[in-house]
Amino acid sequence: MRQTPVPLLAALILVLSEGAVFAHAHLQRAWPAEDSTVTLPPSEITIAFTEAVEPRFSTINVTNASGQQVNNGTPHLVAGDARRLAVDIPALSPGTYTVVWHATSVDTHKTDGTYRFTVAAADSSGISVEHVWARASAGNATTGAAYLTVTDNGQPDRLVGASTPVAATAELHETIDDHGVMKMRPVAALELAHGQPVTLKPGGYHVMLMGLKNPLKTGDSFPLTLTFDKAAPITVQVKVGAMGAAAPMQDMHGAHSMGGTKQ
Repeated sequence: MRQTPVPLLAALILVLSEGAVFAHAHLQRAWPAEDSTVTLPPSEITIAFTEAVEPRFSTINVTNASGQQVNNGTPHLVAGDARRLAVDIPALSPGTYTVVWHATSVDTHKTDGTYRFTVAAADSSGISVEHVWARASAGNATTGAAYLTVTDNGQPDRLVGASTPVAATAELHETIDDHGVMKMRPVAALELAHGQPVTLKPGGYHVMLMGLKNPLKTGDSFPLTLTFDKAAPITVQVKVGAMGAAAPMQDMHGAHSMGGTKQ
């Protein structure tokens, strides 16, 4: 049997091991999303990377149309997740903003990128979302739920989906009584009629959070983006209340947000 020369074999092992060990942290997803339009100004910019990053050597800078930096402080990990980095920003005025990020992965490889998002002016004929909350999760549970009230102030629309950086997936669900057994099942959409609030609450409709990346802890908050059939996506901040809470306390009410119509 012909044998591979030792130097060549060693070089091959080195190449394979480097490929296995070293990886670059690329942008996987961002909140607000790339090239998206939001009507509720975000309180922070969150980026999920494909690999763990070192926050001390990574940056996220946000600038307005005039090139002025608007973010506050330095980036920080989100809920201790080394793959999610966030930076705080003040309330943004309507306009287009540019996010420039530089990431240093834990193996010291560096990557960078740029993307934009737009904050649209609130439209009184759009959709409002309020009383946004969630319960603290139990132990190492990987599922949770978010609750809210959504009101359509314009033409009839439908709530068709949701997403959040704290969970692998977020789906619209409802709780039903199946011959005395409480079960949950997904729903494709929630119909929104003009001026009629739709409340997502325990025991009824809710946003199911599956694949939680970290436990939901009392006092924490996280972004949740709601998508509609006609209106533009709306991103709200979810406040986490006590485990088993039946309704949000007064100081847990989410910021009132308005959504416009897709262009």
